[in-house]
Amino acid sequence: MNTAIMKNWRIARNGTGYRAGETQENRLEGIIHDDSCKRFSDGTSVKTSSIRKITDCGTHKLVETASTVYTVKPEDVNPDYEAMFPGAYERLQMATLEAQ
Repeated sequence: MNTAIMKNWRIARNGTGYRAGETQENRLEGIIHDDSCKRFSDGTSVKTSSIRKITDCGTHKLVETASTVYTVKPEDVNPDYEAMFPGAYERLQMATLEAQ
């Protein structure tokens, strides 16, 4: 499985507003670094596929999608997103709970 680091990240929804909340999928959006499969160069802005699983590793979390495991850290949350929605890193675990 591909691995990468996600910086300047935020939680994004795959939805148009015309879909019920429970049918919308949570994704990550941010700047990718150290893509092990070299699909994206460092600094590329990406939106992931749906979040499938999140593992808390203490200092960081591993966010698993269909093909990639992203490392995210609390200090790398998008500052504008954090200002609008405080506690984004702590709430990240809920992104998988909502999808189940």
